[in-house]
Amino acid sequence: IKTEPEAFSPRWGDDAPKGAKVVLGRIIKDGAKVPLFLGQTLVHSLRDMGYNSTTSAVCEHVDNAIQWGATEVRVYFNQTGKRGGYQIDVLVLDNGEGMAPHVLKVATSFGGSMVYENRDGIGRYGLGMKAAALSMGPVMDLYSWQEPGAIYNMTLDVDDISNNRSNLIELPDPNLIDELPSEVSRILCTPMVFPKNPTETQDLFAYDAKQLPDRLGPSGTIVFMPGCDRLTSRMAQTLVDHATKEMARIYRRQLDKGLRLFVNNRRVEPFDPTYWLPSARHTRVEGIRETRSRLVNSWQIEMPVEEGSITQSPVSVRLYALPIEDWGHLPRTVVRSGLRVYDDHTVSFMRNDREVHIGTITE
Repeated sequence: IKTEPEAFSPRWGDDAPKGAKVVLGRIIKDGAKVPLFLGQTLVHSLRDMGYNSTTSAVCEHVDNAIQWGATEVRVYFNQTGKRGGYQIDVLVLDNGEGMAPHVLKVATSFGGSMVYENRDGIGRYGLGMKAAALSMGPVMDLYSWQEPGAIYNMTLDVDDISNNRSNLIELPDPNLIDELPSEVSRILCTPMVFPKNPTETQDLFAYDAKQLPDRLGPSGTIVFMPGCDRLTSRMAQTLVDHATKEMARIYRRQLDKGLRLFVNNRRVEPFDPTYWLPSARHTRVEGIRETRSRLVNSWQIEMPVEEGSITQSPVSVRLYALPIEDWGHLPRTVVRSGLRVYDDHTVSFMRNDREVHIGTITE
């Protein structure tokens, strides 16, 4: 006697998205059309993308801001609550070109990019902003404007997407608002928990809500990640210190050219591991006479733009030597903390004036 084979049953875990279970059940039982991407599980998977640190994820948003013409970028780690139960919201504000409603909608989609495969900037594939935001928290709120008082908002919420039972998840149209939500405006107008002594060390974006519309200017974008649950530290102080130290080096060329970058209302000064930029913070270390390293050699090599490509592009290589004769007499604490000579800064890789990697080369 022939029997019908049992229907395939997914063996998903207890925390698998409910909406995805419904959609997959419909596909298996009824032969419904299969989308190329199952959105309910895709957003969960993107939360696990491998960013080395919170700073590296936040840099995705700073990269986008710079690529779209921002001259001022502000990063916030907003800590609330009591010890043992802190909540941290992450926010990135820029004064770049902003996005029209239809562009904002595309930018919120996965793979939606206005610079796909353009090698003149850093971003290329239309995934970084969303993946970086969701790697930190379950919600990404986008606010963008190209004229005062006309702010468009889009939201990606992992829980909402996970519970959606549609085979094809479509983004809604952007929501038009005339002012920012109070939780966002409060961050922009209030001193942060860290750095301490806010009247001395924090340069507020705006001092009250009335001043905020003028400060937002004619165009800009805000990426807001409330209630982040996947950060590399549970305290704002650690996140701020790491971000300030790393971004000072990563964006040293842009900072040297005039970019105003703030982390928790404290302006970031460029740090140059080659000790060549005249504007870098090491030049103001007390006790040093020689502020520049020596350029030993400089040459160019042709390299494929990607592995296996026949298209090549020139790469500039520069070798520097530290002014040991002058710095050798300095106290060890100055050399270690002020000049940061003992940091792991052997080789710095730059692309389009942005550091993409730093470390040692073993071979």
